[in-house]
Amino acid sequence: MHLLRNLVLFYILLPFLFSQGTLNSFGIGNHQKWSSPSQGGIGSIGLVPSFQSGVSLSNPATWSNLKFTLLSVSYNGLESRINKNKANNSFSNLQSAQLIVPIKERYSFGIELHPYSYQQVILADTLYDDILVFEDTISIRKEYEQAGGIMAFDLSMSSLIFKNINIGLTIQLLFGSSRQNNSLIFDQIPYSQTSRLNYSGVNSRIYISQRSSLGNFYFKSSFSLNPLEAIYTKMYPFDDTNKNGYHDFNYNTLNPGYDFPHPNDVPKANESRITNIHDQSSVGIGLSRSILNRIQLSAEYEMSRDNSSFDIRLPNSFNYRVKSNDNISIGFIWFPNDLSYNFTDNFIFRSGITFSSISFDQYDLTSQSRMNNKNDITQFGYTIGFGYKFKAVGNQIDFTYYSGFRDYPDIHSDEKLRQFQIGLNIADIWFTKRRQR
Repeated sequence: MHLLRNLVLFYILLPFLFSQGTLNSFGIGNHQKWSSPSQGGIGSIGLVPSFQSGVSLSNPATWSNLKFTLLSVSYNGLESRINKNKANNSFSNLQSAQLIVPIKERYSFGIELHPYSYQQVILADTLYDDILVFEDTISIRKEYEQAGGIMAFDLSMSSLIFKNINIGLTIQLLFGSSRQNNSLIFDQIPYSQTSRLNYSGVNSRIYISQRSSLGNFYFKSSFSLNPLEAIYTKMYPFDDTNKNGYHDFNYNTLNPGYDFPHPNDVPKANESRITNIHDQSSVGIGLSRSILNRIQLSAEYEMSRDNSSFDIRLPNSFNYRVKSNDNISIGFIWFPNDLSYNFTDNFIFRSGITFSSISFDQYDLTSQSRMNNKNDITQFGYTIGFGYKFKAVGNQIDFTYYSGFRDYPDIHSDEKLRQFQIGLNIADIWFTKRRQR
């Protein structure tokens, strides 16, 4: 029994799906692909320079090429349309907040806060028929809601170890939570059970950058130091009479009544630890070549794997997991002219194409083991963006637009994606004693 065949049954049994996209409902949710508009402008996996000549905001091994301390903040919005049921979904969030400090063109360190994954799912099962109870017709339906996400706090540093060879290291601390709510609704009155997952984990990444006259080579390896785990807190079920989604004892004039039972009369919440939820590893390579001084051509490839067990106790009713994700990107950048003061020479133009092959597996209740699917989901898209550099220190504002689609072979449907990103980068001479005037 394969995943995409079960997706057909999923769409039949659960006809209303409101989420941030189909992939968003699997595993720990949709992983953030880009951390800045400059990276997204060429569809980069973060290795090759995309912010400025020789600099990628996602690759610490390139940060020593910055001339000034940099504070970067970016924001993005994503819209998806699932053609099979004509569902439109959209959301926006802070893409990243980052501080990078270069030191003497040999070393650097930086910190960054950004989403790692996010998840918002609302399901409604309306296949239940109305029933007759004591000569009264009662409507019944089921609902499932899940919302939340995982944040990442990155601590990075880099050093020049040999001539033209830099190495970078990132320690990534994962934290966050998600809330689930299962409801059986009788005549508009929800009988609910809520739960919460509090996540924690640690990842590491190693970067290598090598410059040469023929072109530049970049390498990245990533793995989990402490695979993602969570404290699972399961609350006692209750009658949500006031319909506020919480187990409380407040009287609501719009929905008169009190929740039952009283919160003080229920047993203590049941807590358990779920380990090995997400155990990632990846390897990526990138090549870039400058031509005509200001033009850069690049190509990147990354293989990502998830070696987790994905415990069946997780409250996500799908229990599907992204097992592997292979990404290919090709990019083009026209960098600004650093020696010119003309307005038009300070613009940056970026464009790229991306392709991803995504494999899934699922937990089979009959065999009590994880089963692989035979049909990969593919994603293809293109990006276009531009930026503008201003002031002598190299302040910069960047915009990127992405358009793409995901193809689901077995259900003969696809998901169209559109994403807009904006970033502001402020540079200055920090940690230096300034001359008094």
